[in-house]
Amino acid sequence: MVRCAGMNGPNARQDPGNRPAPRADRAGAARIRAATRADLQAILDIYNASIPLRIATADLEPQAMPAREKWWEERDHARRPVMVAELDGTVVGWGAFTDFKARPAYAPTAEVSIYVLPTLGGRGIGSALLDALLARTAECKLDRIVALCLDHNAASLGLFRSRGFVDWGAMPDACEFDGVRRTVVILGKSVPL
Repeated sequence: MVRCAGMNGPNARQDPGNRPAPRADRAGAARIRAATRADLQAILDIYNASIPLRIATADLEPQAMPAREKWWEERDHARRPVMVAELDGTVVGWGAFTDFKARPAYAPTAEVSIYVLPTLGGRGIGSALLDALLARTAECKLDRIVALCLDHNAASLGLFRSRGFVDWGAMPDACEFDGVRRTVVILGKSVPL
């Protein structure tokens, strides 16, 4: 699922009284880099903060660190990289390619996910993360990128469409959040190898 969401306020790992929230005055302020294992807590915090917003993931309960560690350990980082965005030394967003399906014939296709702190939305951080991932498609041997967005997540739909993703289909009422059914929009992009 494509996600552009996160937490309100500073990174949950920090005591908000000790450090101000990171600033993003312009898109160029974010430093995009490959994630390391040391980033897992920030990645988990941003992901978990998106859950109650009900626009970015189909998870309904927070994920525990063991699940995120398994996600990290089981991935082929050369072919399915994880990138993070930093502001003032704090991870404020992340993005990743994930296997679309585990079966070998799907190897040239990956799903992309982007998560950004909502307090920093609209400042180009999600775009910078997506651009960094798309720049790696050839080395990852990918020629199809799929993004799954909830139909009420205008920020995600806008982000992917701005980068040439087009509607490939929809799964009507595929998710249920607190008694409300939501449609999943399937967006895709073909990229040269």
